[in-house]
Amino acid sequence: FVSTARRADVAGTLRASAEDGWEMLCQLRVAHEWIARRAGQQEGSIRSLCHLRVAQ
Repeated sequence: FVSTARRADVAGTLRASAEDGWEMLCQLRVAHEWIARRAGQQEGSIRSLCHLRVAQ
């Protein structure tokens, strides 16, 4: 059997790992939103550049 102190230590480690996982997931979501926003901005500038070339 595992001692109570050891179980508490394992539980604390698992809790910390879970919190780290959630933090990484949140950071990934923020990065994804940033990349999507940048891609949208670039797409808009490419469209306006294409419209300018057609107008000439």
